[in-house]
Amino acid sequence: MKFSKNWLNEFITIDLSTEEICHQLTMAGLEVDGYEDIKSKITGNDSIINLDITPNRGDCFSVLGVARELAVINNLKLSLPKIKKIQGSYKDDIGLNVCPEGPIYFGRTIRQISLKSETLPLIAERLRLSDQKLIDPVVDITNYILLELGQPLHAFDRKKIEGDISVRLAKKNENIILLDDQELELDTSCLVISDQNEAVAFAGVMGGKASSVTTKTDSIFLESAFFKPSVIRGKARRFGFQTDASLRFERGVDYEIQELAMNRASSLLSETVGGDFSETVSRTIKNQLPKQKNIKVSLNRANQILGTSISIKEALRYFKGLGLSPVLKNEEILVTSPSWRHDIHIEADLIEELARLKGYDSLPQVSLEPVYKKAKLKPESLIGENLVSKGFNEVITYSFISEQDNEIFGQALKSLKVENPISQNMSFMRTSLISGLLNTCSYNLNHGQENQRLFEIGNTFQVQNNKEVLETKVVAGLMTGNFSLDNWSKKSEETSFYDLKGIVNDLISLFDNPYTLKDCKKEFLHPGVSASINYRNKEIGFLGSLQPKYQESMSLKQNILIFSFEIDPLKHKPDSKFKAFSKYPTTSRDLAFLVDRNLNAETIQNLVAKSAGKFVNDVNIFDIYDGKGIEPNKKSMALSVSWQSMKQTLLDSDIDAAVEEIINSVKKELGGELRI
Repeated sequence: MKFSKNWLNEFITIDLSTEEICHQLTMAGLEVDGYEDIKSKITGNDSIINLDITPNRGDCFSVLGVARELAVINNLKLSLPKIKKIQGSYKDDIGLNVCPEGPIYFGRTIRQISLKSETLPLIAERLRLSDQKLIDPVVDITNYILLELGQPLHAFDRKKIEGDISVRLAKKNENIILLDDQELELDTSCLVISDQNEAVAFAGVMGGKASSVTTKTDSIFLESAFFKPSVIRGKARRFGFQTDASLRFERGVDYEIQELAMNRASSLLSETVGGDFSETVSRTIKNQLPKQKNIKVSLNRANQILGTSISIKEALRYFKGLGLSPVLKNEEILVTSPSWRHDIHIEADLIEELARLKGYDSLPQVSLEPVYKKAKLKPESLIGENLVSKGFNEVITYSFISEQDNEIFGQALKSLKVENPISQNMSFMRTSLISGLLNTCSYNLNHGQENQRLFEIGNTFQVQNNKEVLETKVVAGLMTGNFSLDNWSKKSEETSFYDLKGIVNDLISLFDNPYTLKDCKKEFLHPGVSASINYRNKEIGFLGSLQPKYQESMSLKQNILIFSFEIDPLKHKPDSKFKAFSKYPTTSRDLAFLVDRNLNAETIQNLVAKSAGKFVNDVNIFDIYDGKGIEPNKKSMALSVSWQSMKQTLLDSDIDAAVEEIINSVKKELGGELRI
């Protein structure tokens, strides 16, 4: 954005050189692309300042916005230009209709105007210095106010408007020819201004040719509106262009300035083209306006972070100058975001404002003291960090899957079909993350990557009650190949189900409440090498080896281990307490039992832990065997049990008694026999 330095005098009285002004703006976070000193017959000794405004600072896309920044920095009074309010002499019969996407609309008719008049010299000069082409007095004035106040305006030929004006979403395949002769085919995400017959403007972007002002126009309808940034954002670029209006609307204009801009335009038009002004008409949907945010900031915390010593008085001055209406309350400052600042949401934004206005060059050049704030990480963050520490790589896959993958991994859930998929491989919303991981794994295997550890955290989708779409946060992982790389001392073994179980155990152990593993009957998992994950008496996921037939159908040439579980049910653990280490040695014994083939491993593990006495330290299953030498319908389960005391070295007699109790319990409750 280019503008004349002397234009700032409309809002503030500042006695600084252009170089000093540019330095202050740079230190305040506004990127100055440069300036050029000039001599103008109208504005005198002047400078052209060129600013490159970042997307978050839509409020600075105007001379008013830049003046507001300089006023705060230099503790100056900000004043708006004196505006002569033009009273309407009649009522136009035009009606207005607005929608949630365009909740504010002001309009007025001006008839009997003369477009043969010349644009006021000062306006023409400031536009020229801002690289704006002079067109006619009406367009020039709307462009002038766009630069001055940041509010886009548009003028229609009143005689070309039929019936009422409506702000609405475009109809499917609705066509419009714009002022630059482009013909566009719009969709239902585009916002338009229409009369009773057709769209007369691409709202927030450009006016339509059919309703444009020409040299024969003697009556105009002037528009000043607010459109939601989300509905304007990206619309012009979709069609390969961008306008000054769309640039501002998509970043968010001040939603309390539309009437001021209308009055300013009316005053300038009255001086330039004359005419007979109607009363202003307007419509506003108040509950669709952006919500003003109430935010608290601790000045002590801000100073700790910045390494500054900003006083309460100084902070209050900064916030007041920004229009934040600060209130001091219990050593904190409570502010309310103004209508022109769409980028202020949280405390960190306010701390950034203090740093900006203090000046980044004034921040101390010393090592800042760390500021700690006790906070609990989100479950997905805990899980992600843990998996990365275990050598997993995070992937992000599409939320769309093929019909075939949906049938395999849909888990009997009602899936959401895409009406207009970009390809047949993306015709359903995913009900599981597994298919994306498997496709990634297949690609990697085909490129020579045999050892893989992959995970993804994302949402799955399913339909409930035939209409509601339920989104569920899920983590899924995949392991294949060797568990670790070969080294000089040991050759790596292939990743096993127990390696996968250990990973899942570590993940869920991060949270409160124990989990249990139960039989799993998912068709895509190997029936003998799988389990369902139950947490707080609810099944939240599964783990296991991919069913060989699906492995073969996907051309996966090695064993694939997968897991998946929901994240939202997981609850944070209470704060950990230190537990002292024992200085006495651990004693362990290995026991093998012949048990029923269908016995769950967890069942015998829990029983052994329960019957091993008060000194039991750990129970771990290290082998399951049902091959040669084992009776039909039986299997051998080998466990390692360890004991440790905090007060003494355990005697053999203590361990022998505990082992005897384990053997008796397994025999009595599970019918198992000790293998000798």
